[in-house]
Amino acid sequence: MDAAALWPRVPALWRDRLRRLGDQAGDRPSAVVGGWVRDLILGRASKDWDVVVEGDTGPVVRALATVEGARLKSHAAFGTHTLTYPDGTTLDVATARTEIYASPGALPRVRPATLSEDARRRDFTVNTLYLRLPVDSGDLWDPLGGLVDLERGWIRALHPRSFIDDPTRVFRAARYAGRFGWTVEPATRALIEQAGNDDRVGAISPVRRRNELFHLLREKDPAPALRLLWDWGFWKYWDPSWAWPVDFPVCGPETIDPLPERLAALFPRRPGAAEAWLKRHDTPGALQRITLSLLKGTP
Repeated sequence: MDAAALWPRVPALWRDRLRRLGDQAGDRPSAVVGGWVRDLILGRASKDWDVVVEGDTGPVVRALATVEGARLKSHAAFGTHTLTYPDGTTLDVATARTEIYASPGALPRVRPATLSEDARRRDFTVNTLYLRLPVDSGDLWDPLGGLVDLERGWIRALHPRSFIDDPTRVFRAARYAGRFGWTVEPATRALIEQAGNDDRVGAISPVRRRNELFHLLREKDPAPALRLLWDWGFWKYWDPSWAWPVDFPVCGPETIDPLPERLAALFPRRPGAAEAWLKRHDTPGALQRITLSLLKGTP
């Protein structure tokens, strides 16, 4: 896949925004990366606009926010920034970085790094594709064989400690497999099995496990990914009483958020159990109320 064939696929609005970002980055190596590039190659629409820049990104994003009239929210500990444009769309800009995990499942400590080092700290090869800026002339950089795995439809972890460092990648692997109809390649499947045997997911907080469930339930069709996780034995980390199959409602394009209906489907006619689970997992209040009203049949 040639970058010259990719840039025309980028909507004009975003080409202009990325061009201005490239202007602010100047000589610093910068690139669009991850799911957005993956989906661009697949010809799929994506809402994940992620850019990585070498060096101190603070001055870059502050200048860009001024130019764009965008709101800026920064997370200094991780070197990440989110710009929210007046139309409500967002762009995530991150400092190229490496990650150090003090203990399995802990949030990482980060330090600035090169794009090459940044690639090696990611989750799967298909998410290590970089479309380098500037717009129109930047090349497609594939440092770890992501294009080959994309063509095969394979989900491949980058290193043996992948699911030790970040066990949430187990849920992400299932989500991608379900969304795209991909296969988890054998060595990565073995690492997932070992993560299950070693109870790696038990090292992450209930709220982080809850968040992964919510991501899955918001998929267009959550059933394939959730069936995989059932087969792999990971549902127990949400609730050991749940069992496959679950009749998840099919939500049309007019549905603003399918999460409450699908969450309710996990507790058929059990509002008391649902209320206890939602509170135990620190679920936002509005979502609790909507889910429980669906179970109780109240408006």
